[in-house]
Amino acid sequence: MRFARAARVAVFMAVKSIVRGNYGILLMTVMMMVLVYLNLIFTPSLLEGVIANTNAKLVDTLTGNVAVEPGRDKSTIDNVNALTEDIRKIKGVEAVCARSRIGGEIRSGDENGNWDVYGIDPAADKKVFKTSRHLIEGKYLGPEDTGQILLGAQIAGAGKKGIELYGDSLKNVHAGDKVQVRFTNGVKKEFTVKGIFYVQFIQADLRAYITEKDLQALTGSKPDTASSVYIRTRAGVKESKVIRDIRRTRDDVRFKTWEDRAGIIKNMTDSFVIINDILRIVALFVAAITIFIVTYVDLANKRRQIGIQRAIGIGSQAIVASYLIRAAFYAVIGACLAVLVFLYVIVPLEAKYPFHFPQGDVLLAINGKFMARNGVILFLVALVSALVPAERSISMAILDAIWG
Repeated sequence: MRFARAARVAVFMAVKSIVRGNYGILLMTVMMMVLVYLNLIFTPSLLEGVIANTNAKLVDTLTGNVAVEPGRDKSTIDNVNALTEDIRKIKGVEAVCARSRIGGEIRSGDENGNWDVYGIDPAADKKVFKTSRHLIEGKYLGPEDTGQILLGAQIAGAGKKGIELYGDSLKNVHAGDKVQVRFTNGVKKEFTVKGIFYVQFIQADLRAYITEKDLQALTGSKPDTASSVYIRTRAGVKESKVIRDIRRTRDDVRFKTWEDRAGIIKNMTDSFVIINDILRIVALFVAAITIFIVTYVDLANKRRQIGIQRAIGIGSQAIVASYLIRAAFYAVIGACLAVLVFLYVIVPLEAKYPFHFPQGDVLLAINGKFMARNGVILFLVALVSALVPAERSISMAILDAIWG
């Protein structure tokens, strides 16, 4: 009963203090909470967007969900046609394709460089990878194409001086131009550039593609072999399940999931994580200082009033609790308003004018659990910041408080 009475008194005092208080101070405190909470969720949302975008580019243009590679002491996968047919029958596999890789020097005029050239089946490759959706010039390869090559923008240059590796590219090669390729086996051939792609992912844009038919004719590679096989799985299907099913039929190959290749992403985002942690600590410190100052100033102005309240029988616990309720009110209202601003103003605005990173345009990721967790952290920081000055104020003797 005593606790219930103290709680009712605390709620009554807190409500009256908010309703009859200075609305300017109330508005500024809530707005500060809004800014603090937005600071807590904006950078992590941006970071998650960068990671999600980079992971998608990795899967869609480089690795697929699972890459099958030759076993130890082997440079190619044998009986690749039978392997790809077996993989297609596995439940959860959406598409599969094989690629053969060979190094080559690509030259145009006075410009040249060494890049990997891949022989592909364009029809099958198109189902696993989305490179064909990122053409900036020309057309994608056709199954029967010969003497045609598809170049990444980081190789061709294509007159795009703003790309990262333009200085090491062929500078001004465009669709329809001729390039000379000297493969590592000594064979030389002139190719017509059929298309140029730019996926805005450096590792993917440093590749060149010709048809498997062309590659075998030029290099004399054995038919029914490939350097690697790539698999796209259906949404929700675990890569480990697909790998287990393949191992039942082939034990002379190795596997790498897209996550095994995602180490490059971790290195890129480690700095963002550190920056985000620093910003979060600063934001929480600002929130703590704001609540502390508002509570302290209010207590200083109402010291005599609090002394009188204690003299007429209002318990210290009720007085402290009333200030905790006020702090909770600031934090909850600020966080709720911040969520509305984030979801209905910032996210749509950023979607319309996205941030541009080397991996392409990045959209803010919405993570409900993360937002809730930061809301709880802000709530607790507000309570602690109000508790400290409130506890100190009621430790003063009643007569000293009344007489100032």
